[in-house]
Amino acid sequence: MQDNLKEIIRILWSKGLPFVVYRLPEQQEVVIFVQYSTEIEEFNIEDIESVSGFVMAPFESAITKRASILKPDLILNSHAKLDEIKKLPSVQDHAKSRTLSNPTWIKETYLEKAETVLKDLKKNKLQKLVLSRVIEKKLKQTFDPGLAFSILNARYSHSFNYVFHLPSIGSWLGATPETFLRIIDDEAQTVALAGTKPANGIKWTLKERREQAIVTDFIVYQLEKLGIMNYSFKGPETVLAGNVAHLSSAFQIPTSDIKDKAGKLINSLHPTPAVCGLPQQEAFEYIMEIEDHDRKFYAGFLGSWQMNGHSDLFVNLRCAEFDSSKMHIFVGGGLTSSSVAESEWDETVHKSKTLLSITENF
Repeated sequence: MQDNLKEIIRILWSKGLPFVVYRLPEQQEVVIFVQYSTEIEEFNIEDIESVSGFVMAPFESAITKRASILKPDLILNSHAKLDEIKKLPSVQDHAKSRTLSNPTWIKETYLEKAETVLKDLKKNKLQKLVLSRVIEKKLKQTFDPGLAFSILNARYSHSFNYVFHLPSIGSWLGATPETFLRIIDDEAQTVALAGTKPANGIKWTLKERREQAIVTDFIVYQLEKLGIMNYSFKGPETVLAGNVAHLSSAFQIPTSDIKDKAGKLINSLHPTPAVCGLPQQEAFEYIMEIEDHDRKFYAGFLGSWQMNGHSDLFVNLRCAEFDSSKMHIFVGGGLTSSSVAESEWDETVHKSKTLLSITENF
């Protein structure tokens, strides 16, 4: 089955068609969406209840309120016959002719930026700020997205694992641990995820617990602002995501309470303090100024929406953009007034290992 899946992904990527392959946390089943048209539709997030397909929202959708959606013409699983895939047409794909370009920071640059943030946090300009960076990894041999996705699935069972390609936009893969909004039957769920430690010898400090409380309070505020009062939550508890651990609190909401409010709820929660900071608007604007790279789909959200009666959106963490010869891995860490710049650098190094470990095979 794994060899068949690898070959399906290789063929789809070589043909240039829009596709996504994904696996939900704790699941074995893999889902494959293929769109025949190379035109990727955009929609206003406020109107999300009127669309269905695979949603991909970049970080900047916090301002634009626009997301892309892949509308599958073909839905397959890992047992699909290769002959079917081989018969699909190849398309002209401008994304394949581009090489990745995004600024990367050496350690000294990151530490300088982090110290600037910490000074402003101590002046109470912000409560929290998530500072990210891009790591460029040049590959020794041609990248194989089928093999990369198989490795992700073998190593990371607790995360939402995916690989997608959009003509003229690019190719991404990731293994994200953070639920954004899931709707299954009569229950909706969102999660406050914050605080990060290496998975071995976990001992949570006040800094991580404070970070987690900030995200939890933010979700409570946004729910109640929309008049969604009938919710419950449990946590915080420790969850594992590959080689790191996080603190997590899960919110349960009756699906009926978010009917006709899903778009507003998504707009109010994105970007969460776990990937941006607080206050939300001020933190977003600060990031736009201090980071000289384009986050693109990193720290946005993505997932299947209103397909087979389910919706499964996840915050796009532990992710990378790739072409045939290199990967750009996106990592970030939450800074509060009690943070230490060197420790935050170390946290981004730990987080990068999820995807850097895969590049050993290329």
